[in-house]
Amino acid sequence: SSMDTAKCANIVVTEGTTDLMQFQGADRVNKDLQPFIAVPTTAGTGSEVTLVAVVYNVDAKEKMAFTSDKLYPKVAIIDPRMTQTLPPQITAATGMDALTHACEAYYCLGKNPVSDSLALTAIKLITANLVKCVKDGGDVDARMNMANGALIAGMAFSNSMVGMVHSLAHAAGGACHVPHGTANNIFLPFGMEHNLTKRADIIAELAPYLCGSNVPGNSLVKARAAIDAVRNLSKHLKQICGLPTTLKEAGVTADKIEEIAKLAINDGSLIYNPEEMTFDEAVEIIKKAM
Repeated sequence: SSMDTAKCANIVVTEGTTDLMQFQGADRVNKDLQPFIAVPTTAGTGSEVTLVAVVYNVDAKEKMAFTSDKLYPKVAIIDPRMTQTLPPQITAATGMDALTHACEAYYCLGKNPVSDSLALTAIKLITANLVKCVKDGGDVDARMNMANGALIAGMAFSNSMVGMVHSLAHAAGGACHVPHGTANNIFLPFGMEHNLTKRADIIAELAPYLCGSNVPGNSLVKARAAIDAVRNLSKHLKQICGLPTTLKEAGVTADKIEEIAKLAINDGSLIYNPEEMTFDEAVEIIKKAM
């Protein structure tokens, strides 16, 4: 949030504007921005290496996305000491944000050899180190691995973009102030399931990285094993730090379901999702996630 806010402040300063809204969307920024140094204090967003900024519109009660090659920071400083005092639950939520970046980067429509290699490296680092960081925030090696995992996941989705999990997470954040990492943690397995009809073979390729070993069976069996591994990681994090695994646990009430669904189907991330998601489908997914 801090880095994305700084990116948008940079737009305002550089463009000499009082209306940030005119730059919302893709490639709307015209000028090269002022020098910007990013120092992440979580291992999550990857914003220190991305062309994206997402900020909350208080009036519209929705997340606004800005995408431009001009939004890349000039310098990113990665220091595990900056995350050592991060509370366990925020460590878990931001780590699941990074894992979502890597997974969606791998199976969404913009995937390519560059994003694939980055995504798989990120998944290996995150799955091997996230629980360690949650249990022992002072583990410098695990913190460094998570910092690199989040950064590499950011590079992955900057090269291929994300999908419906982020659309739903942005919507839940805008309508109900669910923290972004928490929302991604809740929606990731549902997003992977929704894409099985078109992406089972590709999601199956994630199974060895998410499960920690080879999984026997056909593509659908392997893909479901990958989804189960995500759910099991989420459940484990809930056990050790209380990370919400349902929308209800995150404070969402049933009367917000349709509002979240409406925001989700109009979110730009949905463009890159392999499977289409209608309003009714979004409602059903959100109900399952409650």
